[in-house]
Amino acid sequence: MTRSYVPLVALLVIGCCLICAAHATQVMYQSPQQMGTESALVVRGKVQSTQSYWNASHTKIFTRTQIAVDETYKGPHQGVIDIVQIGGTVDKVKVTVQGALQWKAGEEVLLFVEPYDASSFQVSGFSQGKFAVERDPKTGVAYVTAPPLEGTAVVGAPSADAMAKPGKSEKVTLEQFVNRALGRR
Repeated sequence: MTRSYVPLVALLVIGCCLICAAHATQVMYQSPQQMGTESALVVRGKVQSTQSYWNASHTKIFTRTQIAVDETYKGPHQGVIDIVQIGGTVDKVKVTVQGALQWKAGEEVLLFVEPYDASSFQVSGFSQGKFAVERDPKTGVAYVTAPPLEGTAVVGAPSADAMAKPGKSEKVTLEQFVNRALGRR
């Protein structure tokens, strides 16, 4: 009698695993060095604004975030860049994408980005290319931390490198991080 329950229990376990996986966006891990090599732009700036909108066919909602660029580490300097990602809220309609980035006006960020279309960009590695910039209140030295990627399962991330895993809270100076990511050591 107990043998007849084994397939049922196995099916339930597999079903639970599939349900849990369905609530996370899976992305392949990209190291800061990979993003530094593959990104068209690497910039530091501040979030100016965010605005959600329908696409032309009114089938998808996107969010456009404007970043005022303070410093360009790779690529042509631009005063303001637009970051586009799927998801957002328009007219009481909300589209949620697990692992999509959250943006706050005035937030200082380091971004690794790639072209989305002719006039805008997307964050490299889905959400992995956004790093918070925090400044020491006494010295003004800038530090970089990887934000937690809630709702995102990063596949293939090594455990040895402190800055490798998104969501790690260890701070590294902005200068050290950029130099390492762009191979400038």
